Amino acid sequence: MAVLENEHIICISSIDWNPIWTRKQQVMSRLPKSNTILYVEPPVTLLSPLKDPKTLVKWFSWFKGIRTWRENIYLFSPPVTLPFGNKYRVINRLNQWWISLFLKNIISRLKLKNPIIWTYLPGSVDLIDKLGERKLLVYDCVDEHSEYTGFINKNAVIQMERELMAKCDIIFVTAEGLYDSKKDYAETIYFLPNAADVEHFMKAQDPGIPVPEEVASIPRPIVGFVGVIQDWIDLDLVKKAALTHQEWSFVMVGPVAAGIDISALQALPNVYFLGRKEVRVLPNYIKAFDVCINPFKLNALTDKVSPLKFYEYLASGKPIVSVNMPGVHTFADIVEISNNTEEFIKGIERALHEETPEKLKQRLDRAVLNSWESRVAFMMSKIKEKMNHCKDK
Repeated sequence: MAVLENEHIICISSIDWNPIWTRKQQVMSRLPKSNTILYVEPPVTLLSPLKDPKTLVKWFSWFKGIRTWRENIYLFSPPVTLPFGNKYRVINRLNQWWISLFLKNIISRLKLKNPIIWTYLPGSVDLIDKLGERKLLVYDCVDEHSEYTGFINKNAVIQMERELMAKCDIIFVTAEGLYDSKKDYAETIYFLPNAADVEHFMKAQDPGIPVPEEVASIPRPIVGFVGVIQDWIDLDLVKKAALTHQEWSFVMVGPVAAGIDISALQALPNVYFLGRKEVRVLPNYIKAFDVCINPFKLNALTDKVSPLKFYEYLASGKPIVSVNMPGVHTFADIVEISNNTEEFIKGIERALHEETPEKLKQRLDRAVLNSWESRVAFMMSKIKEKMNHCKDK
């Protein structure tokens, strides 16, 4: 197996290192420790605290300078930027120039030479060339960024992403829909879905780990959800299921994003919002679930999503009921997939009443094939291939 070693890597991420780990942190933390990694968190804008007051603390994060996560991974939060960078290209160019002034200083202090730049943001197209020479440019595309809601101009984001892809040496995408929409603009592109920390989430099957009291006291059966409650989660679907089967308890584990109205669900006596939990204890909570649900809204964004929580559910071994989105089609033989509200509810009924040890084993076997270790091994092999090809030119 080709291994990526002794490289300098600058990861331009779309999410902070903490508190919620996604593909970015899972990948970076699994690269060999001989690599030096600078993980650049996304900046907040001058208007961010108006939308989410909790982001106010990030206004001052960049004063901390370089933070060390472990001996080879360094974290940096850029300074506050102007709003509307995804709406007006001129503002994005100004923001990226502003970030580059600070980032170049950090790069110099860490003595990063000829780095691999590994980006998750289309807007970074206006940043990467300001950082000096690079060995390789990698774009790991995890979402259809142009379909996000909020202060964006769809066409501006599409244009930035296409310019970025034209500069890239290698691109990974998490969904087949992303592959189809990007392949004509990429020189080298690979479809690579999300995965799970399989060993960690398999702890949900361990009889020795305790179930937290706050969920152990909730009446069974428990239909559970784990993840950030964003605007692409179909809360109306959950509500209809909870009203139809008031003898089921619906447990939502995860933070509620700013601006998301959960009042209609909170009013139901059989729905429980438990808030954000540390990753280390998520298997303890999932252990209490009888069924795990993947209730995404079906739209242009989720049509091109590889649902991270789905793979974590799979590794837990628990029965899964999902809406019919492309990211789960290949698992139709081992999970319940629904096309509408009635099918979603019927799927939960079957998952509750038709579970067998054989089905549990099938899910766990498939989970092993979808580990972060396997995904990182694939990425490293393709990056090494590209680097060797570039040397031979």
